[in-house]
Amino acid sequence: MSSKSSCFDLLRFLPLLLVLPWLVLSCGDGWDAYRDDYNVDPGEPPGEPWVGDETVFVRLGATEIETPLEGIVTSDFGGVGAVRLSDLIEESEITTNPEVFRYNFTATDGYNLLGKRGGDLAQLPNWENMQHGFLYSSAPDDLSTGWEEHPWGSAISAYNLKLMNGGLIELLMP
Repeated sequence: MSSKSSCFDLLRFLPLLLVLPWLVLSCGDGWDAYRDDYNVDPGEPPGEPWVGDETVFVRLGATEIETPLEGIVTSDFGGVGAVRLSDLIEESEITTNPEVFRYNFTATDGYNLLGKRGGDLAQLPNWENMQHGFLYSSAPDDLSTGWEEHPWGSAISAYNLKLMNGGLIELLMP
């Protein structure tokens, strides 16, 4: 009777033994297959100049200036080096009075902050907000915006744009 019982004990594990090789083989390439989709290089440490060929267009009226991030001293944003949005506007030299404008963002995929905010200029970032906003490397060859302080509450996701490498920041009069 004990041999019959031991045979049933082995049969209990048979489904597991049949499924186990399938589970191991179906795991795929794991992290290596997705590594390029995620930024594993946080960029320059805060306080160092930005290194890279990323650019953002800055527009005031009919004047549009392609502004490279390269060389702009980075600030600390969540432990990584990021370009402060106010530093980018100053680097563009498009205006000597940046505090009088509201700032609209358009990503390279066409996402437009002003459109998302229903055309209400009062909901766009002002100069004080721009001093607390950043461009950082969110993925290889891409830039995203992020904010350390903001007045937008739960609507912050509308202000966190991706695909800003080659995107546009437009200065608008309120």
